[in-house]
Amino acid sequence: MINDQIKIPCLFFRGGTSRGPYFLKSDLPSNINKRDKLLLAVMGSPDIRQIDGLGGAEPVKSKVAIISKSKEKGIDVDYLFAQVKIDEPIVDTKPSCGNMLVAVGPYAIEKGLVKAKNRITKVIIRDVNTGMKIESIVRTPNKKVTYEGNHKIDGVPNSSSPIDLSFIDLIGSQTGKLFPTGKKIDILDGVKFSFVDAAMPVIFFKASDFGVLINDSYSALNANKSLINRMNEIRIKVGEKTGFKNVKKSVIPKIALVLKAKNGDIASRYFMPWNCHPTYAVTGSIALAAACKSENTICSEFYNDYSPKSEIAIEHPGGTLKIKVNVQYKNREIVDLIAFTTRNARLIMSGDVYIKKSILKK
Repeated sequence: MINDQIKIPCLFFRGGTSRGPYFLKSDLPSNINKRDKLLLAVMGSPDIRQIDGLGGAEPVKSKVAIISKSKEKGIDVDYLFAQVKIDEPIVDTKPSCGNMLVAVGPYAIEKGLVKAKNRITKVIIRDVNTGMKIESIVRTPNKKVTYEGNHKIDGVPNSSSPIDLSFIDLIGSQTGKLFPTGKKIDILDGVKFSFVDAAMPVIFFKASDFGVLINDSYSALNANKSLINRMNEIRIKVGEKTGFKNVKKSVIPKIALVLKAKNGDIASRYFMPWNCHPTYAVTGSIALAAACKSENTICSEFYNDYSPKSEIAIEHPGGTLKIKVNVQYKNREIVDLIAFTTRNARLIMSGDVYIKKSILKK
């Protein structure tokens, strides 16, 4: 029998409110062009249904994590995130994903990259996309990862074991600056915004400037292409002005709307950028926290606690995400920021994914 398919070992995880396959870097082609062709085939892109692959036809379900043992002293594993475009043959490794990151610790332990300890195991991760350093605390009773637990996160129906994350080296993830334009508020096309780069470069708009209300549903925002296109036009111009060059087909910078919360500290709607996020990105929440903790930004109308330590409750379409921050100020400006959150993950599948050999020959 002719074997006309290639099999690649992978673990399939839900990490936070995202999901996707996790690969060892050594199991993928070293040639980036071939690697990207392989990942497109794995996910079933380009196709709006992703019917011929593992993708779930939504941006939060079209993600890949690539893990390797780190050569850097004091770092256990390197994590490279890839956003696989659904309807175009594009694999974007410029941004990171804090939700997929949640499962990196469990993956590293499951694959033997990090030796499990009794009760809890610490995994130190380097985010290759942004340079962030993350400390992940995974529950490992009897030196095995446990997925049973009572920790619940909004956007996921079932509880699981908590995973504690500490984010370090956050400021200027892509640009080297907290405020890439040099200003806390800019204006383009008659619209004010704050562009913040902490863990993820995000452009924050005031929702009312686009006529968006707190009761507007996720599905309505996701279907509002005139809203998304208008914000994206500004995003493209901002990208050109801040060194990102042409971002028409890149997912960064991201865009978000902020507004007064009903119950939490601030409400926000996060875009990826062509779709509304059903919940909220962890990296996006860090950028929002940095914007909130800085005076005279778009967020200042809704949030004004500038104490060095606080927990910020961010209302999103699926509920609330809480992020703790420790901020160091100098002359009332942020010079350092560490973020903390607790999420959960679950191993869904372990095995091999198959693609046609002919894919890599094209």
